[in-house]
Amino acid sequence: MKKILLICTLAIFVLPITSEAKKLKAYLSYYTFNTPEQEPYLETHISVNGNSVEYTKNKKNLFQGSIGITIIIKQDELIISAEKFNLLSPELTDTTNIASNFIDQKRYKLPNGKYNFELTIVDNGNEKNKEVVKQDFEINYEKNKISISDIILLESYAKASANKQFNRNGLEMIPFVNNFLPTNVSKLIFYSEIYNTQLLTANETYLLSYYLQNANGSNKLSNYTQNKKVLAKDVIVLLNEFDISLLPSGSYYVVVELRNRNNEIIASKSNFFQRSNKALSGDISSISGIAFDNSFAAKYNKEEMIENIKCLAPISIQQELDYTKTLLANDDETLMRQYLIYFWEKRHPGESAIKWAEYEEQVKIVNAKFSSPFTKGYASDRGYIFLKYGAPNNIRFNDMDNQAYPYEIWQYFKIKTFSNRKFVFFSPDNIRNEMVLLHSNLVGERNDPQWKYKIMARTMKYDDDNTDADYYGKRLDLDYNE
Repeated sequence: MKKILLICTLAIFVLPITSEAKKLKAYLSYYTFNTPEQEPYLETHISVNGNSVEYTKNKKNLFQGSIGITIIIKQDELIISAEKFNLLSPELTDTTNIASNFIDQKRYKLPNGKYNFELTIVDNGNEKNKEVVKQDFEINYEKNKISISDIILLESYAKASANKQFNRNGLEMIPFVNNFLPTNVSKLIFYSEIYNTQLLTANETYLLSYYLQNANGSNKLSNYTQNKKVLAKDVIVLLNEFDISLLPSGSYYVVVELRNRNNEIIASKSNFFQRSNKALSGDISSISGIAFDNSFAAKYNKEEMIENIKCLAPISIQQELDYTKTLLANDDETLMRQYLIYFWEKRHPGESAIKWAEYEEQVKIVNAKFSSPFTKGYASDRGYIFLKYGAPNNIRFNDMDNQAYPYEIWQYFKIKTFSNRKFVFFSPDNIRNEMVLLHSNLVGERNDPQWKYKIMARTMKYDDDNTDADYYGKRLDLDYNE
């Protein structure tokens, strides 16, 4: 989950660590912060699903799970920090109904720079149950610029406790490690810090804004927007919450912005999250009353309407995706026409016909470019990304390298608040127009730290321990980095 606008730095990642066969389930998230003394640090959170752990009896004759964790932080292959420890579950008298997770938090002081983070996690009760996660990250808090820390989602907060592990600014803050908020979570609690306002502009007043934004659009959600004036100080602390009990299922960003007296954004950060709200049926049920006889939806035959509904997937929220599955399964042509009008009128009141026509032209483009005998262009990975984010600014492709599978690398100069986002597609079957998305550095999209290995695996044996730069292929590195 990467949150950057004008200034600042690291991506906020929430990475699932799971092995379906072995059942160990855990999540890793990590964030960067700074201090008034200009000593940046990395904060890591690891949450382990209590039901996925092997429990054994300890010396007290109580059941307890034990997870072995190794964290290694490297810079240019030089180990900057390394730590190995055991994370213990709460002690239990009975393991038949384990309802809670257990969490670890660590902080590592790191100067500005690019790093590689490696986590190894193993169930000490079943050492075959082991997972490894690797991820690059960057810290870049400039001393002469106002900046915002990453935004942490919190499960809860209270007055500081004797357990100092989760304490910050006089409060105990329990992180919400997963970025998926289910129906039973009714509050979105978040924390962030703003630096250098006092250092650069003493006694200045700023406007601090924080809001939710749909991941499929750039508009603020008016019911989830707050503003307040803040005075410059060493560290401006933001701890706030939104009631999300009425927030529909979908993908969102929580955004923090700081503006000067000229209403110019001088720093911004965001954090991606997904919401599932089964308690809300939404207003989709009202579509049966929509008249369509003289509308843009009336001109299509049934087969065309099915395609029209399917091609909306890249720009739909989860609630809409769930509804369209039922809609298509019921094969109701009338409801399809009504839904097509509803979909566009909801987003662009009074302009639904125009906006649909614009989108339909984009669908025709992706169908012409990316269709194959097996897949419609809009249903392909490249078509999906094209419709979701628009045409890329640059495309680099290679289908002539006998050491690599055919691949394409798409570059977007800007996607919403994010700069220089890239998508890597490849064809493991060597079929030029059957490419799948392998990796992206955009938050919320597929992220695979081993993507280079997999492209080069056409003629070379895949090896997790092979870190020789030449192994990746010079052409591939050039195509990605240019």
